[in-house]
Amino acid sequence: MSDNVNNSDSFDEYFENIGYRFDESFSDGWERLTQSVKNFYNKTTDKFENELSLPVAQQYVNDALQKFVTDNVKSILELRVEMHDDWFRLYCTIDISGIYIEVASNFSLIHVQLDRNVQRFVFGQQTYTDVLNLRCESFIKRQGIKLFIWFYHRILKKDPLGFILSYINIARAKDEVIYLDINRWLKKNKKIISTLHKVQVNYGELEEEQMILKTQINYRDLLAASSNEDIISDADEPELMQGPINPVADATEPSQV
Repeated sequence: MSDNVNNSDSFDEYFENIGYRFDESFSDGWERLTQSVKNFYNKTTDKFENELSLPVAQQYVNDALQKFVTDNVKSILELRVEMHDDWFRLYCTIDISGIYIEVASNFSLIHVQLDRNVQRFVFGQQTYTDVLNLRCESFIKRQGIKLFIWFYHRILKKDPLGFILSYINIARAKDEVIYLDINRWLKKNKKIISTLHKVQVNYGELEEEQMILKTQINYRDLLAASSNEDIISDADEPELMQGPINPVADATEPSQV
């Protein structure tokens, strides 16, 4: 756990490198590129809409969870993932109201959206939650937790993980889909938001120990930057996630307060 905390800055450095990489790729002959884009942008829009595949190691994803979720929520002691081809296993350790519980469940990645306004991950739950460890301050509370889980699995034919994450205000669940918005914490990080004005993530795919983000360069914002216009202004600051999240059926729509 301490290693994750010590390495949490690596996610910041990773995003900074992304921005640096794109800046560097356009630094040579920038004036010529700018003029070319201005002259031919409307005729060649399709050429600029090609997506780039950006691999993100499992370590960086866990660093992000540590930095933007675990470090900001007292009741979450650990939140991490193990990635595999087309699915991942989520581990969560919670300590709240005299209850210490370690759980794990398998998920698919339904949707990823990372841009200037919305930073969201949407997961589809594939298995019931496994209780790996459970400790309570009283025997009665322990039996109550076991009964709660049994009731969800056997009677409701559902899994309680979504309810638990909603209760501690981490994510919201609808059916077997969990919505995790991190922009309430991420929007304060100017470095990452600045990068998301240049490069946006449209969706993601899972492979063994890594996530492949399908990204697209925001050429108009890069052109604005070349003209010394401010990419980030007060009006650009996202105001989503000021309070509880209410998930919507369409995962691509921003959460509503």
